[in-house]
Amino acid sequence: MKIMIVDNDLTYLGLLSEVLKLHGYDVVTAMQGEEALSKLRENDVNLIISDISMPKMNGMSLHRYVRQDPRLREVPFAWNSMYRELRDVVEIEDPALDLKFDKAMPVPNLLSFLSHFTALQRQKTGGQELTS
Repeated sequence: MKIMIVDNDLTYLGLLSEVLKLHGYDVVTAMQGEEALSKLRENDVNLIISDISMPKMNGMSLHRYVRQDPRLREVPFAWNSMYRELRDVVEIEDPALDLKFDKAMPVPNLLSFLSHFTALQRQKTGGQELTS
């Protein structure tokens, strides 16, 4: 399974990327929305995890671009950010995202979600491996 992580916090981006790689995920990283869109043109991914608050193109704008692109619109999209930001966004826009989670979510919980998500995606694809 290939996951794109988009976050302007280089430390968080690096840590989450390494944790996911250690658990067998293929990871593509981007530090902001425009870079993510560029890399999405070159990489097929099975999930996008994006921060909400980023300079230039924030996570909300990235989500809109992804949903408007016929090639990307079916890619599951998750926001991860600080709890306050998530609460504010849900109250203001209530975007229909596949998942929203706090950056402080314990790693075992995130890995459990990803394992469950991978199993659901395999069911949808008839048991095929999730690859790019």
